[in-house]
Amino acid sequence: MEKNLLWTKAALKRKKQEFASIKDRMTQMETFYKEKLNEARSETAKTEEELKLVKDRLAAQVAASLKTGDTESMNNPVSKTRLTEMYDKLKLLQWPKVKDQLKSRKMNPNEAKDLIEKTFGNASDEMKRRRQQIEEMFQQSESSSEPTPQKVKEYRQLTVQNLQMTLFHTNKEELLKTGFPECLDEFPKEVKEDLRPLTSECYWLSCLMALNNPPLQPDWKNHVPGFDSWDIFPREIKPSVM
Repeated sequence: MEKNLLWTKAALKRKKQEFASIKDRMTQMETFYKEKLNEARSETAKTEEELKLVKDRLAAQVAASLKTGDTESMNNPVSKTRLTEMYDKLKLLQWPKVKDQLKSRKMNPNEAKDLIEKTFGNASDEMKRRRQQIEEMFQQSESSSEPTPQKVKEYRQLTVQNLQMTLFHTNKEELLKTGFPECLDEFPKEVKEDLRPLTSECYWLSCLMALNNPPLQPDWKNHVPGFDSWDIFPREIKPSVM
C-alpha cells in the first residue's frame, strides 16, 4: 500500500513537471507568435501608409492635370505620372517578393542596396551619354541658317522622346544584357536568378526616368532606411542633373 502511494506521488510529480514544461513551451510559443504578429501588423501598417501616400500623390497629380488642362501626362505611357506609378509598383509590389527570397538565401541587405543603386546609376549614366550624343549631333546644325535654332531645339527634344519610347517597348532582359551585363557576376547562381528580374526592371525604369524632361532618379541621397535594413528603395523620385 505504501509502495503504491509512493509510486502515485512520484507519478504525480512527474506529471506536474511535464505540465510545467509544456506550459513553459506554450508560453514561449505564445510570446514568439505575438512578436511575429506585431511585426506583421507593423509591416502592414507601414505598407498601408506608403500606399496612402502614393494614392494621395497620384490624386494630386491628376487633379493638377485636369485643372491646367494638361491631358498629355494622362495619355503618355512615359510621363512623370506614369514613371512614378511604375516606380511605386516596383517598390511596393515587386521588391517585397524578391526581398523575401534574398532573406531566405541569407543575402546581406547592403549588397542588395549597392546592386540596386548601382543598376539605377549605370542606366542613368548610359542615358546621359546618349543625350550628349544627340546634343553633339544637333549642335552641328545650329550653326546653319536652316532650320532655326528653335526648331532644332524642338526636334532635339523629340529625338530624346523617341529614344525614350523605343526603350519603353524594348525587352527589359535584353536591355540589361547590352547595357550592364556584369552587374550580377559576383553573386551565386541562385541569387542571380532571384535578382535578374528585379535588376532588369530597375535598369529599364532608370533609363526611362533619365530620359524624362527633366531627368528623374530615386532620391538616394536623402533616403533614411530607419530600423529596417531592407528598406532600400527611397520613397521619392527627384529631378536629377544630367
